[in-house]
Amino acid sequence: MSRWLSELAANVPEYSIMEIAKYASAYRADDMVYLNIGEPDFDTPGHIREKAIEAIQSGKTHYTPDSGIPELREAIAKKLRSENNLNYSVDDITVVSGSQEGISVVTQALLNHGDEVILSDPYYPSYTQNIWLRGAKPVFVPLRAENGFQMMAEDVEKAVTEKTKAIVIVSPNNPTGGVQSLEELKAIAEVAIKHDLVVISDEIYEYIVYDGQTHHSIGSLPGMLERTITQNGFSKSYAMTGWRIGYLATPSELTPKIQEIHRATVICPPSVSQYAALAAITGSQDSVRRMVEEFSRRREFIVKRLREIPHVNVAAPSGAFYAFPDFSAYTTDDKALAKNLIKQAHVVTVHGSGFGERGRGHLRISFAASLSKLEEGLNRIEDYLRKNWPEKFR
Repeated sequence: MSRWLSELAANVPEYSIMEIAKYASAYRADDMVYLNIGEPDFDTPGHIREKAIEAIQSGKTHYTPDSGIPELREAIAKKLRSENNLNYSVDDITVVSGSQEGISVVTQALLNHGDEVILSDPYYPSYTQNIWLRGAKPVFVPLRAENGFQMMAEDVEKAVTEKTKAIVIVSPNNPTGGVQSLEELKAIAEVAIKHDLVVISDEIYEYIVYDGQTHHSIGSLPGMLERTITQNGFSKSYAMTGWRIGYLATPSELTPKIQEIHRATVICPPSVSQYAALAAITGSQDSVRRMVEEFSRRREFIVKRLREIPHVNVAAPSGAFYAFPDFSAYTTDDKALAKNLIKQAHVVTVHGSGFGERGRGHLRISFAASLSKLEEGLNRIEDYLRKNWPEKFR
């Protein structure tokens, strides 16, 4: 280890999603099926691309205001009011260079060394990495399949200490697909108000929900807007992962320093991406609906197919585009399972323990892949299990 690295950087946990992708890259099989990728397998809709091209051709390729072009911030504030019942001021909207930058900026602004942050297990790894990099401590509460992989207020209350600073809610959830009910959000809000905690609400998958589920924003509840940081973006709903564009909506007392840290980090978000995002949020939403309809078909297929494999348990995800099946009847060494599936079956998934201890024995399987690829990949997974654990199939 380099002597120049900080102690925090030297010990930051590895990003599990990239870890398995790097491992897969060593196996250059032409028939590799990738079920690990957390991005839509659709192109950015045409009307969004056209507006980006117009921006380039008209010379809108320079620095913008550091917090984003005014018309995009206004459109975001309007969207939050009309769709989420969140009455943030336009001045409290900060356009960021993707949700990952948003996570970094928020944790820098909030956390001191020794602070504690409550988040779910399984969790999205970028949160634990950034909490660690601030010298703070993640404190985990369990997500359980029998509760629809919801964060439960009772567990949150038990995790609160005098060092607790914030609660992170990711709903719909990556990696489990759980969606927080309004009732449970109300109960968590009571905990946050009681203990004077900040809530970071990650709503990047808000449009991708199934079976009549409704996404709810915790900041819309009484007493919560002034203590909720709402994080969202365009990557998942509009197939814009490579554009690196998202936004934060923050309480007014936090906004100036949030924006100062953002400015110090990137100066401003990419100019062309901002005009593309403006087209996404103000234009036709038909492409979003079509994409979610396709994800819904794939979800039905993958859940049915996984349940046909003996001793594999899987809860139907309520949102996002991930299944989180439990293979612990075969092995609890899910990292070895994921690696062996790459080597022997040429299927790439992500090991569940990379998302936390409660993910042990699970795999995260993305259904942001075509039905034909899902069918081939799941057939190969079943064939691998049959070959290595024949007794499970008798």
